[in-house]
Amino acid sequence: MDEPAPVSHWLDDPPSVGAVLVSHNGAIWLPKVLGSFSRMVHAPDAWRGVDVASADGSAELVRDSFGADRVVRAPKGTGFGDAVRLGLEALPRTDWIWLLHDDSSVLPETLSGLLDTATSAPDIAIVGPKIREWPSLQRLLEVGLTVTGTGGRETGLEAGEPDAGQHDRSRTVLAVNTAGMLIRRDVWDELGGLDPQLPLHFDDIDLGWRAARAGYRTVTAPSGVLFHAEASTHGVRRTVPGDRPTWERRRAGLFVQLANAGPVRFWWQYVRLLIGSLLRVAGLLVVKDPESAGDELLAVRSVYAHPVRLLHARQRRARSARRPNRAIRELFAPAWLPYQHGLDAARAAFVSMVRPETIETVGRRSTLEQTPHDVEELDDGPPLLQRRPWLVTVIALSILSLIASRSLLAGIVDGGLSGGALLRAPDTAGGWWSLLLGADRGAGLSPDAGAPLFALPLAAAATPVWSRPDLLITAISIFAVPLAGLAAHRLGRRVSTHRGHRIVWALTYAAAVAAVGAVPQGRFGTVVALVVAPIIVNVAWQLADRPGWQTALRLGVWIALGTAFAPVVLVLSLLGLVLLWFLKGRRFGRQLVVVVGTAAVLLGPWLVQRAAVPWRWWWEAGRPVPGTESMLDIVTGRAGGLQAPWWLSVPVLVLGVLALAPRRTRSSVVVAWGLGLLALAVALLGHVMSFEATTGRTDLSPWVAVPSVLWFAALATAVLLAAPVLTNAARPIAVAALVAAVLMPVGVGGWWLARGVDGPVGPTSDLAVPAFLADRPGLTLVLTGNTADGITYRTVDGAGPYLGQEAFEPSAADSADVTEAVQHLLGRGTDSDIAALSAAGVDAIYAPDVEPELARRIDSTPRIEQSGSDQPGSRVWTLDSDPDVNDVAVPWWRRGVAGVQVVVWIVALLLTAPVRRRRRDETDDASVAGRDDPATTALPKDSEVMTS
Repeated sequence: MDEPAPVSHWLDDPPSVGAVLVSHNGAIWLPKVLGSFSRMVHAPDAWRGVDVASADGSAELVRDSFGADRVVRAPKGTGFGDAVRLGLEALPRTDWIWLLHDDSSVLPETLSGLLDTATSAPDIAIVGPKIREWPSLQRLLEVGLTVTGTGGRETGLEAGEPDAGQHDRSRTVLAVNTAGMLIRRDVWDELGGLDPQLPLHFDDIDLGWRAARAGYRTVTAPSGVLFHAEASTHGVRRTVPGDRPTWERRRAGLFVQLANAGPVRFWWQYVRLLIGSLLRVAGLLVVKDPESAGDELLAVRSVYAHPVRLLHARQRRARSARRPNRAIRELFAPAWLPYQHGLDAARAAFVSMVRPETIETVGRRSTLEQTPHDVEELDDGPPLLQRRPWLVTVIALSILSLIASRSLLAGIVDGGLSGGALLRAPDTAGGWWSLLLGADRGAGLSPDAGAPLFALPLAAAATPVWSRPDLLITAISIFAVPLAGLAAHRLGRRVSTHRGHRIVWALTYAAAVAAVGAVPQGRFGTVVALVVAPIIVNVAWQLADRPGWQTALRLGVWIALGTAFAPVVLVLSLLGLVLLWFLKGRRFGRQLVVVVGTAAVLLGPWLVQRAAVPWRWWWEAGRPVPGTESMLDIVTGRAGGLQAPWWLSVPVLVLGVLALAPRRTRSSVVVAWGLGLLALAVALLGHVMSFEATTGRTDLSPWVAVPSVLWFAALATAVLLAAPVLTNAARPIAVAALVAAVLMPVGVGGWWLARGVDGPVGPTSDLAVPAFLADRPGLTLVLTGNTADGITYRTVDGAGPYLGQEAFEPSAADSADVTEAVQHLLGRGTDSDIAALSAAGVDAIYAPDVEPELARRIDSTPRIEQSGSDQPGSRVWTLDSDPDVNDVAVPWWRRGVAGVQVVVWIVALLLTAPVRRRRRDETDDASVAGRDDPATTALPKDSEVMTS
């Protein structure tokens, strides 16, 4: 009987191992880490230490342990992968490489346990230890890693899960942590090591992913135990300039997903991760975590702003890949896991809001043990009005807005608002998206013009309330005054350091918005423009103080947004930028080119259709309803229409003139006056001109509320700038100035509250056509006027046009055919005229106030049937033919241009979104107070190592 062949063990011919320890401000952990290396049963054949610009003595500790010739110094900002490369350059070539962190301590059998697993199969290329938390020593951190489809790092462990031997079985995983990673040197060279684009996070998952696609296995070795403090993750490592920002982790997760996704799945992931990240930002803001929301935005911007870098990363991975991702799908986290995490987070947030008593919190506690008799009552401090006066003001202003808008509240139930210049909202937010993307025929005939740009922000903002977009219009109309006050107060913080002065100034601006009567007249474009205007000035001020491309881009975005709703904003902004260029000098010209170029790109065709046409500057979002202002209305900031008494504005005008007197503040006051005079000039220009719209009228008087209110706001700003001098004057003068300053907001507020929003705007009830006509498949031809003064017509699709459709202009061919048919119809119509109307999609005629002669002429036309009507004096006729409702041509370029504009706006918002950066102060050894000092925590005894 043959004797069994002897089983060889790696100790019979040990593979060579080279260890690389990377340190960076890890002096608090290094004494215990370096001490653990000296007790290993099987030690590496060669050591190298790489210190990355430590400022706490880490380099000296490593040098004393390894020797000066075995330590490499790396400059600050060097990533972990680059640091390992520096160490390998000075390390003799070995069979395996062992990577170590300065906050990871080992047991005597750690390396031997790793080699037990590494030498068990020829296709094993990477081995990772079982990682426990340091200093607890018993809680598991990682036994292998994977990644979710949304770029999340997944360990598969419960939070705080103790090590009870439940994971003591070696298994194949996607990746293991670089802390304690053992990797074959030939595989390291073949894959190019850790990606330099991942200097701190997700470099381990990326390496394991690439190794798996190259045909190698990554396995866990539970018999090799390592203790990891995760100093960078927990934020307890001392930070110095050049360290990675907090958003680097999320950026790395997105980068790894997109760089390693297969060619088919890449585009799906590209769009999915972008939309998912934006939804994540919204969720983080809802749960009041603006720092994390800012990190998310910065991470998305960093990845999506460098597509060439991403393309090169994908090309490098494709060269080493031997099998597709579907061949290793079992190594990834389940597809439902990120959504489960999101559901758990949402549930926790909901519970914290609904039942906060169930959430463990640390409240205000006494530092001394006291009996109930000697417990001192806690002082709640000053009242809320004294602590947060602006917050109380905004709350009060919002309540007053609800009271003043009492006639509009029914619009919440009745389906929105309309009237005056305001058209109804579409039935769903999809109406605005269809309008924007070219799936809506607008006025019913083939349109020549593109969709109005304001449909994009309206569609995006209304998407969360998809089935009730009217709620968006109603909410903005009701809360227009507090929104304007909020925007103004934000600017006021830059203008004045006196809290009381800027609150009065913000209320003055809010009162001017109420007094101009934009809401009751349905001037929705004016409302949005006046809310955005202080933000434009604020960002322009930031650009003047600290020029930069990001601020310039942000200013261009805000100008484009205001211009979309009120094109005159572009004219006013350009004039203001010219004044800014004059004040700052020619070197500031490059910044202004970025501002104007950004606004022009974002506006796109809308710039040519509306803002670049002088006689259409004044056509804002909604119907082109003429204004009725007088010269006095313009000077007092009222702009005509429904308004507060003009004499309430006189005190601000007087104080604005007096503000020029103090020499100390005169230079700033003159700038405010200059901006105001520019706005006044634009308003006076509009007063003496007329404009045309697609309705065919060319004698429409412009509504000049935007420049008129901005002129008045500039005077109020001049008063705010000179307020410190005026209030320090003689007591009678100071009291008189204070009374004059508050007269306008108090007087207008009382008028606004008593009269309410009284105007043509109200809850939507009447349709443009009878309900039974709105349900018909074709268009309705609406005839208005009389035979003496002239008959006008318009085509209505469904219930009538909604906000945005008024901007469409029918094509010349369709308009000419329908016009000719209507002319014949009003004279003596024939079959060919009915056929022409039917070819244009018309299947009904509606005259809301018809005269007998007109009704007789239409009755005599063949192939027309009389139908019922909804009101006395109105008539309805239906065409005895099938309308051609499908043959409505939409210009081919509309979809492409709209798609590009959506992408451009998303990119611009990602590049310019303001975020709050988390402050991470430099820490010293005392910064880890509250966590056990790992340098003084005993390592477990050798007998505690669990071997499989």
